[in-house]
Amino acid sequence: MRNTAIGPVRLHVAGDTVDAVTIDTAVTVRFSSGATLRFETAFSLTETDGTHTFMEPGDPPSLLPLLALHTKVVERGTVTGARIAVRFASGALLEGWSHRDRPSWHWSEPGRARLDIDVLTGGEVVARTLPGGTPS
Repeated sequence: MRNTAIGPVRLHVAGDTVDAVTIDTAVTVRFSSGATLRFETAFSLTETDGTHTFMEPGDPPSLLPLLALHTKVVERGTVTGARIAVRFASGALLEGWSHRDRPSWHWSEPGRARLDIDVLTGGEVVARTLPGGTPS
């Protein structure tokens, strides 16, 4: 499936907790439902005290605040256009957006389709829904 306009789409993670955060060439956040969120380019975290930090997967020291999300409860997750937002009950907000050169994030939920967001040259937003439900 190929869409040029998406959202808002509600993600099925309300009430989930963060089970794991993996940091390598990308950053992967795994939720208690088995859903995963993978960032490959810049993203941001706004903490409960209002501190707003832009993060890059290749810069581990800047990712330390992300580890504090472990076991935090998700209030809601939404996709609007090329932006994903996961709000936590604590007030923290994890956001990602598509980078103009390549996908910025990938979302997958067990038993549901994987959603890849791309921004093409010229700014067109394309969403690809891939069948399955198994994170790749």
